[in-house]
Amino acid sequence: GSTPLGVAYGLNVAELAVAACMPSSAARAAAVFYPITISVARASGSDPATGTRMKCGAFLVECCYQATATSSCLFLSGAAQNYFVIKLAAGVGVEVPSPFTTWTMAALGPGLASFLLAPLLAMVLLPPEDKQTPEAPRVAASRLQRMGPMSDEEKVFAMVIAGMVGGWATASTTGIKPVVTALCGLASLMVTGVVTWEDCAKNFKAWGTFVQFASLVGLAAMLNNLGIVKWLATCITEKILVAGLKPVPSFFVILLAYWLVHYCFASQVAHVSALYQPFLLMLIQTGTPGLPAALALAFASNLFMTMTPYASAQSAVLMGDGYITQGEWYKCGFVYMIFYIVLWITVGAAWWRLIGLI
Repeated sequence: GSTPLGVAYGLNVAELAVAACMPSSAARAAAVFYPITISVARASGSDPATGTRMKCGAFLVECCYQATATSSCLFLSGAAQNYFVIKLAAGVGVEVPSPFTTWTMAALGPGLASFLLAPLLAMVLLPPEDKQTPEAPRVAASRLQRMGPMSDEEKVFAMVIAGMVGGWATASTTGIKPVVTALCGLASLMVTGVVTWEDCAKNFKAWGTFVQFASLVGLAAMLNNLGIVKWLATCITEKILVAGLKPVPSFFVILLAYWLVHYCFASQVAHVSALYQPFLLMLIQTGTPGLPAALALAFASNLFMTMTPYASAQSAVLMGDGYITQGEWYKCGFVYMIFYIVLWITVGAAWWRLIGLI
């Protein structure tokens, strides 16, 4: 952690570790790792208020944001919309076998490549003026010492979370549904006193997400039952087929259209609920196998979170402190879009062929 790049990789590793058991990319990025990132930046003398944001802060904030996109792809439990995607895919006849394992294996190759290369690209786009950050290790050591050893409650929490992740990963083998594992984990935390019902009742954002997702799943099912999703997909597919496009060019056109249209959305969940099923059917109708098509759109649904300052819930928080200007955000968003599309298609295709997915 004595260089900005080393600090970025250290924070990214921590982000990946937490992503497996924290299925809210917004909470993970905006409430956990962004405060840590700006603390490190300010400890290193980088603060927009003093005109020193480029010393290392802009670079670290960009890396923090891109790490959230990658970690959301790597684990089914990495983002709230991932389980929603699985449900939507099943609604149009595409079942994902052993969802947790299949998802992680499919994302592993391109995800690790993305994890390793994204900070290097940030070094080019937002190069830190300081090449050394000797304060970072000292600040980290001092904060750890101040926190002291893990409490009994923290140990119980860690064991319960580890058990829940294990339950999700083996759900297809044990037959225990993910929601049952989640409820058992919550019950264990309440029985041991780690959390109380009052804590749960006060978490209005979680209740809001619960109601929102229940409504969106019902709406998507109704649109599918009424035939609207299939009708829309068929109309657009006919235009693509009339143009004479083969399956591979059709895949690129449809995937790029799905990605670019996110410029019109301020929510990943809203985008997924409105367009995931029609675009999935378009891919299938133009020759892409169902499972690869479902996963490709699923990963795109996480990666396009970095396109604009309004592309996801955490975007506004990360932009609020002024480490990255609006112009830089749009420039980086466009460059990273190209980077992710090229990397995930090339490395992803090779990896999926190696594991037998295509």
